[in-house]
Amino acid sequence: MREGKDHMPEEATRRLLKLFGIALTDLEDLTRTTLERVQALGSGPQDPALILELAEQWVKASDETMARWLEVTQWLVETQAKGRAGLLGAIGTVRRSLG
Repeated sequence: MREGKDHMPEEATRRLLKLFGIALTDLEDLTRTTLERVQALGSGPQDPALILELAEQWVKASDETMARWLEVTQWLVETQAKGRAGLLGAIGTVRRSLG
């Protein structure tokens, strides 16, 4: 919930989400092109070096995406913990004031 129409997410949050989005779309594109290239190889003799290169590129991109996802997840867990602690503190205060 936004406090006003001028409220904007923190720059660090925007950057975190942007980096994750880039990694995710890069992985999506690389998955498509890698599978197309593998399919184009057909069932004939394979070039092991090419297959290793394609697999290595895909694994690196997948690892990068997962690392960015973990950063987003960590941010979310920390933000939820901060919100939960603050709200539970406020609930406690209200309950104590009510007797």
